[in-house]
Amino acid sequence: MGNRGEMVQPVDIVIAWVDGNDQDLKRKRHQFLTGEDPSDAVSDTRFASNDEIYFNIASILKYVPFCRNIYVVTDQQSPAFIDEFAEQGLCAADKIRVVDHQEIFAGYAQYLPTFNTRSIESMLWNIQGLSDYFIYLNDDFFFNAPAKVEDFLENHKIVTYGHWQSNFALKLKLKYRQFLQRQTGKPVQPKHMIAQMLSADVLGMNRFFEIHHYPHIIDRNILKDYLLAHPERLETQIKFRFRSVEQINPVTLMNHLKIQADQAVLKADLDLAYLKNEASVQQFIQATENENILYGCIQSLDQLQPEPAAQIRQAMINKLGDFLPASVLSFDAAGNHA
Repeated sequence: MGNRGEMVQPVDIVIAWVDGNDQDLKRKRHQFLTGEDPSDAVSDTRFASNDEIYFNIASILKYVPFCRNIYVVTDQQSPAFIDEFAEQGLCAADKIRVVDHQEIFAGYAQYLPTFNTRSIESMLWNIQGLSDYFIYLNDDFFFNAPAKVEDFLENHKIVTYGHWQSNFALKLKLKYRQFLQRQTGKPVQPKHMIAQMLSADVLGMNRFFEIHHYPHIIDRNILKDYLLAHPERLETQIKFRFRSVEQINPVTLMNHLKIQADQAVLKADLDLAYLKNEASVQQFIQATENENILYGCIQSLDQLQPEPAAQIRQAMINKLGDFLPASVLSFDAAGNHA
């Protein structure tokens, strides 16, 4: 693949995971709440976990043959059944490694603990042994169909799916919200779109390439080099324990750096198997059966009623059962141990 006719190798996959049901983590998190935090940044559903991590890993084992290592980034936690993947012969013994925040924040430990996805994503380049190009997923993402390297890398350029948006309207909205905050004290919500817009704005771009809930290919070195060359920006990225409107999206920062360097292939948005709420359950299940839809996202499963939640769980087991740990399969469709 590429100019020398060889494939860019290796490619690792990184998953950020948190078990929000962990009482120790809840206690730790509550120690740092001020009562003035933006509600979007601290809501319990942001930290919830309902076995999505196992569906995610199973989908990688089934559909991503070119993945070398899977790194699961956590805060002094480990998914209960993660060792079963190797123990049951579903993958090589050393394929999956749990990476603690202490490792990725080496040299920056004063900013721990953090409960902030944008901080964590800003430091993923610090994983020991990580490939130069890696695929990043949230723990509720999954691969819905067979993947190829070319879905992510073409001729040593990253492949990014999305669409262009102007910065102008979002910058106006942000300025207005910041004005309201000064007047009323109401915190500005750290919205996903604003963080994407700011990641282009800091590079002097007047538009941004908006991305959605897909696995994203990351050039480790371009992100690392930029952040280390801009220590004030790096500090802003990692000093907030909860998401802040002052932070940019590090994935889209990396995308915009690659776009400016003419090292990105931009493609249109993709259809997604996307569980957003109860109304989307049947559409989501149908999408999981469609191999033209490459990726999926199970968002807010913890907020569904028991019956639709059981339907989602059963659909994922039907799809990925041969690659799931026995302990996950031993739970009934409602998630109770059989």
